[in-house]
Amino acid sequence: MVQKCESSQDNSSHIKADVIILGCSLPGIVTAHKLKKKFGNTMDIVVLDLAGKQSKESKCNVAFQEEDNEESKEIPYEGTAKEVIGNIARHYLTMFGKDFDIPLPDAIISPEKVKTPLNKLFEYKNGMTVACVRDFHDFDYLNILEKFELNQYQILLDENMKALFQANKVDEASERNRLLYYDQTTMEKHICGALFFPNSRDIMRNTVRLVCGASAKVVSVLFYLHQCYRTSSSRNHLDGNNTKFREKLHGYCRKRLANKLQKSVANITLRAKAIKKISSHSDEQVILKTIKGDTNYVCSLLAMALNPEELRNIEFETQLLTAKEVRIIKSMIKGKAKRFVVQYEEHFWRQEGYSGDILSVKGPIIWATERPKISSTGSMEKYAALIGYLTVKNDEVDSKDAVLKQLVRLFGEEAATPINYKETDISDIYVPRCGDFIALRRLTLKPKPKNLEWGALDVFGDGDIASALEAGHVAYLHLLSYLRPQAQNYDEVCIAEWPTMLNDNPFREWLAQLSITTSIRLVAYTAVAYIGIRLIQSFVKK
Repeated sequence: MVQKCESSQDNSSHIKADVIILGCSLPGIVTAHKLKKKFGNTMDIVVLDLAGKQSKESKCNVAFQEEDNEESKEIPYEGTAKEVIGNIARHYLTMFGKDFDIPLPDAIISPEKVKTPLNKLFEYKNGMTVACVRDFHDFDYLNILEKFELNQYQILLDENMKALFQANKVDEASERNRLLYYDQTTMEKHICGALFFPNSRDIMRNTVRLVCGASAKVVSVLFYLHQCYRTSSSRNHLDGNNTKFREKLHGYCRKRLANKLQKSVANITLRAKAIKKISSHSDEQVILKTIKGDTNYVCSLLAMALNPEELRNIEFETQLLTAKEVRIIKSMIKGKAKRFVVQYEEHFWRQEGYSGDILSVKGPIIWATERPKISSTGSMEKYAALIGYLTVKNDEVDSKDAVLKQLVRLFGEEAATPINYKETDISDIYVPRCGDFIALRRLTLKPKPKNLEWGALDVFGDGDIASALEAGHVAYLHLLSYLRPQAQNYDEVCIAEWPTMLNDNPFREWLAQLSITTSIRLVAYTAVAYIGIRLIQSFVKK
């Protein structure tokens, strides 16, 4: 039972608990739900819902807004080890979907069921379009050299990703140097240095914008690889069936899952005033002091689940969080992703032989697809709709005219008269600056927290629900290893260790280094060496 005691000195009250989760972000309530489910009433767990202005909720919540008394449907999905390796996002969604008996749309959980023989559209910079039945990452409109270059670059990123995130690490000094290289080199420089053709560079720039929700110039290679790690391959991010992309864009299940999670921890959630200072007592207790000082909160272990904006006015004691770490967290910038939804009376693009999938390096639409069915029970769609990402501009001008003009160019005049058009900013995704990600990664991967655990630093926003679920689960495991290590079970730990079971292929790793640019360099070095040898031979003969 949570203890509440009064202090006669300053007329303030103290609420004591074993564990306090600060903040009601999705990772925070996931952590609280898992702890409550594991320990029940044997441990005092409290969630603090901070008062004050709440950050604007993501506008990606378009699914599962039915009434709570709706009859639940069975989830027709059983995850296998192979599927877990292929897409960790799908596995987390399934795990929590089963936990709360929430039906999941086929577009997310069984994308193979919604595959279509209709053509996808690809658009060049000059406006030329090419149709293709296969998935985006095949890029059939590229010539053989461009296709080879793009394929090699994506394989190289995959190999780098596995080398960085697998468990079998090399010595610490070598690991630090490798991390620093990937973090100090921006993604834009990496792309320009490795890719020879403008088409290949444009495709990768668009991929980075989509995956990270930010301009390529502010995203480090390390952060990009970290995002690719969640779906096991950089080549899968522009695929028509990519679960993480649909999830990040549409926010499927987020609202329903968040509601269920909040209800599950409602009896341990307290409304609290803004926190002024977080410090640690000599007996290793963490003390949270509120602004007005009428109520303080004391615990043995504090789990943080706040976004960077909520940390602006909180003072931390150095032994809990260094000034450098606080500065890095507070300097996080919001991602600049933008989405659109356009509705029509009919799926007229299907009559023309198109699936509605669009990939463009011209813009303003970067990537789009038919809006998947919201219901997993087979109910009919009310309207035909396209949904997707737009190029991000500095101004706030609506892109409606440009979007409709592009759709007319792709699908014909019927696209000019929608019944509804809406575009919104996706602003609840935070991106670390280049040079800061290493410190953040070290902070979130501490296996055994002493007094403080960061439950949301792996995500910095709720927009990507699968990443939020993963961050909450990892934070729960860290807390569990500190509170009661013997309570961990194999399934919980196994999920968090993905993808350590992937095997390295030395030949494939070597082959990934082969590209057009490296081949040109090799030819140039060989020619110089040959000319040098001939000159030396000529000089010796003379």
